[in-house]
Order: sequence, then C-alpha cells, then structure tokens
Amino acid sequence: MGVSDENLDGSLLLRKRMTSAVIGHNNNNVEEKRGAKKLEILYDGYFYDVTKFIKQHPGGDIIELYENGDDATLAIQQFHYRSLKMVLAKMKGLPKRPATTEEIGLPPETKARHDALTKDFQALAAELESEGLMDPNPRWFINRFLQSLLMFSCGIILSFWFGDRSLILRAVSVVLMTLGAGQYLWLGHEGGHNSVTGNPKFDRAVQKFSFGFVFGLSASSWNSTHTEHHAMPQHETKDSDLKTMPLIAFNKRLVRNPKQASKFWLHYQHLLFVLCDTLIVTLTWKFNHHLKFVIKHKCWFDLFCMVCHYSLIPVLGIVNWLVITWLASIYILGNLILSHTHLPVVEEGTKLHWVEYALLNTTNVRSSWWVDWWTGHLNYQIEHHLFPTMPEHKNKFCRDRVKAFAKKHGLPYRLCNYWEAVKSTYFNLEHVANELKHM
Repeated sequence: MGVSDENLDGSLLLRKRMTSAVIGHNNNNVEEKRGAKKLEILYDGYFYDVTKFIKQHPGGDIIELYENGDDATLAIQQFHYRSLKMVLAKMKGLPKRPATTEEIGLPPETKARHDALTKDFQALAAELESEGLMDPNPRWFINRFLQSLLMFSCGIILSFWFGDRSLILRAVSVVLMTLGAGQYLWLGHEGGHNSVTGNPKFDRAVQKFSFGFVFGLSASSWNSTHTEHHAMPQHETKDSDLKTMPLIAFNKRLVRNPKQASKFWLHYQHLLFVLCDTLIVTLTWKFNHHLKFVIKHKCWFDLFCMVCHYSLIPVLGIVNWLVITWLASIYILGNLILSHTHLPVVEEGTKLHWVEYALLNTTNVRSSWWVDWWTGHLNYQIEHHLFPTMPEHKNKFCRDRVKAFAKKHGLPYRLCNYWEAVKSTYFNLEHVANELKHM
C-alpha cells in the first residue's frame, strides 16, 4: 500500500486509532458488483459500511483487525479524541444500518454488562475532560525535551572530545547517550499519540525527530505496528507486541509450528533476552523493517532523520554506537514488556469490551519519582490504554477513579512494584521456555 508521508502526517490519528477503534463485521453476502465481502464497523448502534472506504483509509485493511462485530463506540471516541468531529463527519457519509442484537452476537447478560461499562466509562471520560486532564502541557514537553537534549548532547561532546583519552569519560558518555535516547523514545511515543501539544503535525515532527535522529528508527513504521498493540493488547494473533517469533515467545500458544518449539533461541530466551535478543530486534528494525517501510511509503522526513542518526557513527565510533544501541534496546524493550507480556493471552474468538481489554490484559507499575521518570510515565499502562491521547504524566491524576471504576464493575486493577514486574516478566520467559522444551 503506497501512502505518502504527507498523508501519514495528516491522518495519523486515523491510522493510529482506528486500528483499535474500528471493529469490522464480516457479512457473508458477496457484493454483486465488486465480488468482495462487505466490511462493516459497529459504532453507536449502527453498522457502517467501510468496504470502499478501506481503500482510502491510511491504515488500509488494518480495519479488519476487528471483524467480529464488537462495539467500536468507545474505541473510536478515545483514539480519535482530538479529531472526533472530523472522523464522525467522514462516517456520516458512509452507508449505515441499525445493528440488531442477533448480529452483535452477545448473550443478554454480556450485552447488559457491556452497556453498563460503556455508560459509566463515558461519564468518567467526560469528568476527566472537564477537569482538563486531556489537555496537553507544552511547558512539560519543553522541560522533557531539553532534559533529554542535554543528556544526549553531553554524551556526544564527551565521546568526541574525551572518549579516546579516558575510559571513564567514555563510559559516562555512553550512559548519558543511552538515557537521552531512551527518554527521547518515550517522548516520541507520546508524540505518536498526539498528546505532546495536541497539534498532529507538530507532534508527528517531534516523534520523527525522536525516533529517527536519536535512535535511527522510523516513527511511521513504528506507528503502523504499534496500532495493533493498542487495538487488541495481548490478543494471540493481533497484538504486534506478541509477534516476536521465532526469536521470542511470551506464551506457549504463540508457537504455531511444533518445529519452532525445538529452537535454541526459544529454549534459552530468558537468558538471551538481555544478552542479545533486544539488540537483534533493534538492528532488524533499523536496517530491514523500518528502512523498507520508509522507502515503500515515501516517508522522506523519517528517512532524513534516520540518515542524520547514522552520520553520528563516525563521531562516536562503531563500537560506542553498537554499545549505545544495545543498552538503549535493553532499556526501551525491557520496560515496554513489563506491563503486558507475562499475562495470559486473549484467545482467538474472544469478544472483549474496550475497558476489559485494558483492565484484564494490563498491569500498572507502582509509582515513584524514579519509576515515573525511568519508564516515561508508561508505568500507568491501564490508564494509558483507556485514554491513549491523555498526556502520560497526567495518568496518575485519574488512577484512583479508574481503580474505583474497575471495582464497581468487578474487574481487576493490577498493580505491582517495578522489581516484581521485572521478575514476573523474566520468570514468564523462563516458564514458556521450559514448556517448549517438552513439546
């Protein structure tokens, strides 16, 4: 699918949010003129026909991630929070029809529970919006940006001027650049969610700089897969964060081919994850997936930022660059997997509510000043999945109400400290490895 970089910028919200917002409903009837199946999404009690629109959709057939008729109302409202009027105006021009109870396909008690979840969640979202928790904070962004820039720049200066003279100063430069790169990745992630300033073009530029210049990755390529994770976290076939085979398996069910279960990489994944897996994943992204993506989709600004990143290699030296890439990979990927991967996967065919996806398949990491900073405030993963466009540093201000909301509806609100999350993740990798040894 050829998508210009301009289109990716202008409609990132569609691409990034309709992944988790748009739920497809397959109609077995074949259209007479087009000879293709009819694809519909369920929103606010109506099925909208997106069979033709899917060709215009920046995310293409990513809409088909949801094809079982689940209600997309909350997903669309939350993921399109800053452009909901535009999205609804576009949907208004699509053919629609009322959805029947039979087509939705939920038992009466499940339908009643989902309706109650929707009603209470919309009330909670309106309450948080009225308090300004959805509003970006440019001053906060500037502080984070300058802090990261200071660390990264000091690391480059130390490496260039003193790296060859002192092993200690070289180590300090590597640490500073690793932390600076990690903090920029957190900032870029927030830019991808359009919660830095609320201006899509500016936030996208921030993300492209953070991902491209600082880390050598394509923001557009990242978004194209990160959408899948937000669409269905922990879904065994549709969450991109679980698509790590044949290198890593976070759950036994993810190993489809019995022959893969005998691979050395999987049998010792708990030991190899830090040693080399994270580096292999990152280098594969840098020189294969992301590079192909930006060329195919003509994401020229992404490519420019990536080229600028690689121009730093002669300054840093190839060894320093590899060490920084390795350490930053451990830092980023190691933190990203703490909140999801050790939990059970959602089996194919299971129909969950938007709220249930966030609360059943996510755990928060207990807050402290260093955990918040170290994880880029992504330790509030439950709130982040419920309100993906909320500035991440504001998630902590709604956690008590989200916890009370979960309790009211009999849903878990998982919380552990940082080292408990690390141990759970490690032992899950080891447990799955042992399971695969006996397959």
